[in-house]
Amino acid sequence: MALDANRETINALNVFPVPDGDTGTNMLLSLRSVIEQLPDGTSESANEVAKIVARSALLGARGNSGLILAQYFKGLSEAIGEDTELTGEHFAKSIRHASDSAYKALPNPVEGTMLTVYRECAEISETAAAQNPDLESVMSIVAVEALKSVQRTPQLLPILAEAEVVDSGGFGFAVMIDGALRSLKGEDPIGRKIPVPMPNDSKFTGAIKTDFVNASEEIEWGYCTVFAIESENIDINKLRDQIAKIGRSAVVDGADGIAKVHVHMEDPGLALTMGLDYGQLSNIEIANMDTQASDWAADRREDTSSEDTNLLPVAVVAVAVGAGLKDLIISTGMGATSVLEGGDTMNPSVSDLLAAVEAAPSENVILLPNNKNIIPAALEVPTLTNKDVRVIQTLSIQTGVAALLEFNNTHDINENQKAMNSVLSEIGDGRVCIATRDANVYGNKIKKGMAFATFNEEIIAVGSEPFSVLTELIEAKGEDAEIITIYTGDSIEKDGIESTDKLLRNKFGDLEIEVIYGGQPHYDFLVAVE
Repeated sequence: MALDANRETINALNVFPVPDGDTGTNMLLSLRSVIEQLPDGTSESANEVAKIVARSALLGARGNSGLILAQYFKGLSEAIGEDTELTGEHFAKSIRHASDSAYKALPNPVEGTMLTVYRECAEISETAAAQNPDLESVMSIVAVEALKSVQRTPQLLPILAEAEVVDSGGFGFAVMIDGALRSLKGEDPIGRKIPVPMPNDSKFTGAIKTDFVNASEEIEWGYCTVFAIESENIDINKLRDQIAKIGRSAVVDGADGIAKVHVHMEDPGLALTMGLDYGQLSNIEIANMDTQASDWAADRREDTSSEDTNLLPVAVVAVAVGAGLKDLIISTGMGATSVLEGGDTMNPSVSDLLAAVEAAPSENVILLPNNKNIIPAALEVPTLTNKDVRVIQTLSIQTGVAALLEFNNTHDINENQKAMNSVLSEIGDGRVCIATRDANVYGNKIKKGMAFATFNEEIIAVGSEPFSVLTELIEAKGEDAEIITIYTGDSIEKDGIESTDKLLRNKFGDLEIEVIYGGQPHYDFLVAVE
């Protein structure tokens, strides 16, 4: 499709509101969420399809650009109303609705962005539809105007002129309209690469002005926080005002019992807590923009003339958190492994995973999500890149390390995939932590401050302190184990590892136990039983 063909270019243009290089990816994923919900049959009328599309676009919107893109599909549904066929007049009205809704969804609309492109396309489409309501005719005129509007964006937004780019979201919308028009006309390919409409007929090479790139790394951006709220009655205006007061780049909109929130802030928990006051939360995504901005800056500085000189036969991207675990993964991967920070409560987004895969020094990449909640996002990555990506569905960091021990950098990706998958069922996952609040874990009531141990989603022991429940876990699950590996968390000092190891060896002299510094948060001990 059109967005897919131009995704990398759109990402490269992304300097506002945050230079994090994910606009193209977010727009593509948002559009894919719409496509996935489309009816399989062809009997549905335009109004029925439009309603489905509007809802799925809002729920599946990714990032700032995805939520603004959802305004177009919302506008399409409102424009069609109860009509059964899409006309040029409907198309014109849809962009007008999109423009009005987008300006309303942002507390502080900024010109020179996707909003401006919406507004200027709405104006030209209304004039065109009044002269000739044929859909192809109106869409053809809008496709041309969209690129002209994008070309003018640096005149309206100084940061674009400073970076010597045009607006990425506006260009993404223009790309989408071009693809829609080519589909309507039956042209092939639907998704063609479109030259960036730069001012003064200059050419966009993918590089960003060096001074701008350097300055972007000096800013602390915080977290991009996106989530949906489902409730029968949501006061969107009140919610928008509240979100705007606690964060930056707020975008809030809703329809039919759903509100979608996008905001940048240092503490995502504040926004999520506020959202809970309105209803049930879903589609939660939290991304570290400081990391994304740093990766974007590094990409913009790359010397593409030598980018293929140091490629490996196979590279591995693993998700992990904790200094010890990161070091262990990198060393185990024999120079072929990179680590993306993430885990419980801080799941990387699809765009984070995709960026890590694209940065990996190989055209063949094995991806280890190392968390059951990250697997769905990881499985989307192979469809978004030209690289050969294989996802090993590791449910935990323990299984991830075990799989990585099977990696051989002299074997091809097929051999490595087979070997790494073969050990997943052989690893038992244990965890020991302290409850930070009263909780119901796997049907067991745990009081705040109590230590408890789980094994493969089963409560094994509850006690007053972590070490005692760790020993109960080993007693319960270690009888037939060949080796038990224990990764200590950040609550345990490095010099405490030796004493922990000694105590366990004294108590379980007949078991092979290895204690390794992990440095992970939340869990005092992670346990792998093999």
